[in-house]
Amino acid sequence: MRSLLFITLFAFCMPIFGQTPTPTYDDLVFDEEEGKAYKPTSKRYVFMRSKKGTGGMATTSSADSIKKMEISDIVLVFTETNEAAAETREEDNKERWENLLATYPQFFQFNTNYKNICQCVMGGDAEVLKPTQGFYIYVKKEEPKAVEMKVEPTVAKTEEKKETKKEESKKEEKKESKKEEKKEEVAVAKPEKKVKEKKEEKKEEEKKEEEETSTAVEGPEETVTVEVKPKKTGYKKPKVSKDKKACRPPCYGYGDDDLNTFFKEQITLSKKQRRAIKGSLSIVKLSLNFDGSVKKAMVNGTNAQLNELVTVALKGMDLWNPAVKAGVTVKSEVKITLKYDKSTKAIKPFEIMITPRPNPKCTECKTDQEIFGKE
Repeated sequence: MRSLLFITLFAFCMPIFGQTPTPTYDDLVFDEEEGKAYKPTSKRYVFMRSKKGTGGMATTSSADSIKKMEISDIVLVFTETNEAAAETREEDNKERWENLLATYPQFFQFNTNYKNICQCVMGGDAEVLKPTQGFYIYVKKEEPKAVEMKVEPTVAKTEEKKETKKEESKKEEKKESKKEEKKEEVAVAKPEKKVKEKKEEKKEEEKKEEEETSTAVEGPEETVTVEVKPKKTGYKKPKVSKDKKACRPPCYGYGDDDLNTFFKEQITLSKKQRRAIKGSLSIVKLSLNFDGSVKKAMVNGTNAQLNELVTVALKGMDLWNPAVKAGVTVKSEVKITLKYDKSTKAIKPFEIMITPRPNPKCTECKTDQEIFGKE
């Protein structure tokens, strides 16, 4: 009886593993924008009326139809026409987002971006702006499937051309070698050595390329949650600068070079591992607190071996320099695309996305001392 219960429980829990855990409101990081009236950025979206209070939202057939689709962005559009509304903004928006989370948790996926857009028109007519306020749930475009083309004749022709070129090159090499043999022995000795050395170098390079040929095994996409425990302790409350224009993007150490060094030092690859992960991608999503500590880390990809290497590396990650906006340290989200870099023979970040998006003038990774002064 006990064994039967154990098997039933195991079968019930199996679908849970590998799925992306549904976030809470506190896990979400938002881009914030202000404007007069919102216009959708794409035709591929579903619109839903937002709701304050509790109890979730009413389901709709259009929203139900995209539950299994990939959601790229969720945009909340709300209206403020007086200062009183601005004072309760954070509380009101939290209720709106939590209602959507309760009704449609499927929309909150690993690669989904979140945005709050305020239709801020002081003294304006709220009824005029009301039709455009609510949630805009954008669906990712499907990539066109590759069509296989029959290219047998052209391949045959190209192979014939390659063979003729090889024969011609061999004939030319023979002619050159005969010319060189006619020269004096002393003058010929040095070029012959160079030719041999070059040939040996080419053979070595070909061997290396063969060794590094990808044998990566792609499986189903999986998401792994990682617990990161930094060596240092962060701030107990957000830091505030005297300069209200002070800003900084979230950065590890003093910028991209330090982040590259971290992954290079934390992940050492054997030849077999390089072959197993070559060409594969692993996406890391870090939710950072206002003190630079990692609140939540998730690794997503189809190569289980690469995901495992990245997961182990993240456990050794220390505090980040937190994002600074309007002179205050704020929570942020960093999404890093990692893959094997042939030139450095290491795992390297190839794309970094930050939320909230930093101001174009705010790209330098300044130290706390530069922004906040001496403590």
